[in-house]
Amino acid sequence: MPIDTGQQWVLAGRESELGAAGAALRQGGGVLLTGGSGVGRTRLLAAVLEEAAAAGRTVVTVGGVGGRRGSGGVRAFGSVAECLRWLRQSGGGQRMVLGCDDAHLLDEADAHRVYRTAAAGQLAVAATVRQDARHPVGVDRLWVEQLVERVEVAPFDRTATAAVLRARLGGRLDAGSLERLWSATQGNALVLRELVEHALDVGSLRREREVWSWSGLAGDPPRRLADVLLLWLRDLSAREEELVGMLAVAEPLEADAVARRGLASAAEALSRRGVVRVEQTGRRVRLRLALPLAGRTVVSRMPALTARRLRLQAAEAIEDGERTGPDEVLRTVTLRVAAGLVPERRLLLEAARTAVRRQEFARAEQLCRLVTDEDREGGEERGGGEERGAGRTAAGGDGEVALLLGQILAGQGRHEEAEEVFASVRGRPGGAAGRAEAVAARVANIAFGLGRVETAAAVLEEERDRLGAADAGSLLTARAVLAVLADRLPEAVAAGEAVVGLGGPSPASAGADAGRVPTEGDAVAGLGGPGPAPIGGGGGAAPAGRGEGAAGGPAGWSGGTEAGGGAGVAGLLPVVAFARAELGDPGGASALLASWARQAEAWPEEALLDFRSVAAHCALVQGDLRAAGTAVARLVRGAAGAGRLGQLRAWVYQARLLRRRGRPEDAAALLWQAGAVRAGYDWLTSPSWVLALLAGALAEAGRHGEALRTLAEARSAQRAGVRRPVLDDAIGFERAVVLAHAGDRSGAAAQALEVADRAEAGGRLPAAIAALHLAARATDAAPSAARVQRLALRCRAEEARLQAEQVRALARGDAEALVAVAGRFRSLAALPAAAEAAEQAGRVHRAAGRRRKGRLASAAAQELCARFGGALPPWAEPGERGTDATAALTTREREVAALAAGGLSNREIADRLVVSVRTVENHLHRVYHKLGVVQRAALSELLVTRPVPEGGDAEAVGAGRTAQAGRAARPRPRPAGGEERGRCAMCAQPLGSAG
Repeated sequence: MPIDTGQQWVLAGRESELGAAGAALRQGGGVLLTGGSGVGRTRLLAAVLEEAAAAGRTVVTVGGVGGRRGSGGVRAFGSVAECLRWLRQSGGGQRMVLGCDDAHLLDEADAHRVYRTAAAGQLAVAATVRQDARHPVGVDRLWVEQLVERVEVAPFDRTATAAVLRARLGGRLDAGSLERLWSATQGNALVLRELVEHALDVGSLRREREVWSWSGLAGDPPRRLADVLLLWLRDLSAREEELVGMLAVAEPLEADAVARRGLASAAEALSRRGVVRVEQTGRRVRLRLALPLAGRTVVSRMPALTARRLRLQAAEAIEDGERTGPDEVLRTVTLRVAAGLVPERRLLLEAARTAVRRQEFARAEQLCRLVTDEDREGGEERGGGEERGAGRTAAGGDGEVALLLGQILAGQGRHEEAEEVFASVRGRPGGAAGRAEAVAARVANIAFGLGRVETAAAVLEEERDRLGAADAGSLLTARAVLAVLADRLPEAVAAGEAVVGLGGPSPASAGADAGRVPTEGDAVAGLGGPGPAPIGGGGGAAPAGRGEGAAGGPAGWSGGTEAGGGAGVAGLLPVVAFARAELGDPGGASALLASWARQAEAWPEEALLDFRSVAAHCALVQGDLRAAGTAVARLVRGAAGAGRLGQLRAWVYQARLLRRRGRPEDAAALLWQAGAVRAGYDWLTSPSWVLALLAGALAEAGRHGEALRTLAEARSAQRAGVRRPVLDDAIGFERAVVLAHAGDRSGAAAQALEVADRAEAGGRLPAAIAALHLAARATDAAPSAARVQRLALRCRAEEARLQAEQVRALARGDAEALVAVAGRFRSLAALPAAAEAAEQAGRVHRAAGRRRKGRLASAAAQELCARFGGALPPWAEPGERGTDATAALTTREREVAALAAGGLSNREIADRLVVSVRTVENHLHRVYHKLGVVQRAALSELLVTRPVPEGGDAEAVGAGRTAQAGRAARPRPRPAGGEERGRCAMCAQPLGSAG
């Protein structure tokens, strides 16, 4: 039996649809709920009818739908004729509601009778129809003649899925589990229910310290879920079954390949039914099954010979296509292996390398084991395994296979096993380039996998001495990445100096000219010439069979080797540019990357991914959101070919840009997806940082409770991971953002100042200035003004300089300077930052008695908010004032209250604040007394819940929206006069802000 969580599958995540249906009935009309199979139309119709009965209306039903057992006011009939006969006898009228489930199954006569009765005003109709079905004429006339309002019931989006699962489980899921469940079900309510109940039954969905987690579906779908999925695939023609089978074993398939097999009409028919999903990327059109679990179900029920035939046909279709790159080799090799054929050794190795680069480590291990098995069998047949291995290593034999296997084990988290394999590769022949690649992979495994950064550095130096000076340069990339990990960024820049002056001038030692933003010409001049000179006789292309960032380590680590033994620009360049940007010279770093842009297009895709990712990072640090938009768009376009890591990077940098543009809801939707990606370890990102970014986006969107819970999850992941000061401080900054939005501004300022101290000590000037900027805006600018000015003199980042000017202007109370800062932020397309500075100018004007100028500045702020579709942060809202309740709370009481309102338990709060549970209980007792509340739920409502904005959904009930719907329903900016909709009793902040 499933685990008893004390909850049931109550209606959740459908508040907007339920509201629209109820409004249609209250206005005297009817409602037609439309949607695909399994989306929950019947359950929603039952809720609509229950509400109508509770409102005093007479409800009659056909089709098996009705209220809860024992509920009054609902009469069920077996047929439309019987129902209408009773209606004539009772007199009917608009107070009567006819509920009909699956009205598309009515025959034409019954549908016409229902239409005529509704048109005569004798009843209101509330019905469901399947979206892809052919409807009787009478049903169509109901909505054509506006006798019913159509309400679409779409699959749940991620937010609604989270609400549904919270209602069922009585707690929240971690971000990765939520994304895995949503991806597996695509928000289909029926499939979600069956999958969750199965996971509870077998224990794969379990609670750990009040947070639920799900590792994924192991094996084939269970029988009941499989039967549900097969119902979705019933009534298929022979050609449709053929196409579904091919997609099940080999999705996605190119539309042209499907057409060449004579299945184009089947694809069109299945697309209309919603069985097949069409994906278009550029000129590529690919087909997938709409429900991912359906493919696994079809394969599990497929006869072995049929599966073999379809796999071989799919492999031939892929080979016949125009594309014949590494991805196609991987897919065809995988299909042939699954069909019982073993391709030649060369193709197996090529496919395994591609799988590693795609972070598909389980598949890579299967292919790699086939190679080792084949080598072992061949050695036994010839009776000379050792001699054979020694003779073939340089050409891609045992040594290379062992290296590949080590990378696969590391990618799967089996780091101790990987270390043993890497150590065994050390003494094998294979040339200096092969040994250097093995060293880089081993160092990455020790640093990221085993968490021993200093040990990795020691191993690297030892191996550099063994390789000799001529080949030691090939490990410069690994050395630079280790320097970034250890927060020794100047060392990473110095590593670039060894390669034609890639490092450039250090921002911290730029002298009197350090305060000037460099031009592109200045940056290029610092490289020692107008353009980069090729190194090792090439532009960074790796030798055949190897590639930048061969998996098992961060992208770019293994790409520092080239045929000539020289240092690889492709691997080193992004690391150096990243370090320069973090040290305060993002403009120079961007110019450095731009000078290599043409050569980079010919680099392996992993090196190109690093190049584009760091280009986006540099533009974001510089603060020019137009340039950042271009860089991020370029990254997104190229991410499709870079596997999971590429998708992860694309989502993260898109989300960072969206937050800067004032669209935190859209950013959160992307970060939910990024949080579920398992892409191995990466020197630019980490799972804990992605979760922290999600927490910050949720806080900015006003979803403070979710933000605090996600932040706790991020910090837990951070403690379990490798210490990385650069990303650790980025996580600390997001924590300050969350606290500031949740109302604990003193705590936010203290956290931000801690980040600033560490960042300044590491020379990371933009990060230090950003942290001081946040502290100054959330509390008092005066204490940070002198310090931020001193740092700005050493920093060349345009945004950091503007932030410093804003802090100084706030400290001086200089309204005109704030107006100038707002104008410069606006020129960088940073509209949220510009709006905040403008509102601050208005506040200073009003405090000085200049009311007209204050109104103009506030009006400009609201106009900017309208342009980006958001609102000011809570600390910048106009007309802010304190309350007696807030004044009565101490800083620690406010912090404890904010965490409790976010849903954290007393134990979690105690762990986070490093106090005892008894201390937390005492603080909460005093908070309850001062605010006049008696339970935690009331406290949460005071601090977190916001009124429903016009056109939006109430977060308190967990209504879900897609990113596009979220933009359409975003609350309108508030008038310049600051009309009040109520204030939080905890922190006196205006409620209803989009944050």
